[in-house]
Amino acid sequence: MTVKIEFLYSKATGRSPEAEEALRLALEATDPSIEVTYIEVDGMEDARAKRFLGSPSIRVNGIDVEYGEREPDEYQSGTRYYNTPQGWKPYPHARLIANAILEAQTRAGR
Repeated sequence: MTVKIEFLYSKATGRSPEAEEALRLALEATDPSIEVTYIEVDGMEDARAKRFLGSPSIRVNGIDVEYGEREPDEYQSGTRYYNTPQGWKPYPHARLIANAILEAQTRAGR
């Protein structure tokens, strides 16, 4: 099974350069060949349909990098904040993404 990454972002906020950089660093540390799919979310209805937790949201094999399988039922189309070693930031820390990739690889038996 191959690892797949989805980078979901709000049409209103766009793709955060800091989140893109965190993702790049995580891929560099784990497996640069993993394909990333970028998905734009347009409004609340689309957010609910895509189980969007805010912009940006990154999923590895369909599992949110922050919440894992205990994903909340509250969807939103605005900015999402992550608890990072530097405090609350509007993007995830590269280590959080890398750990999710490593977990997915372990589950896939790689």
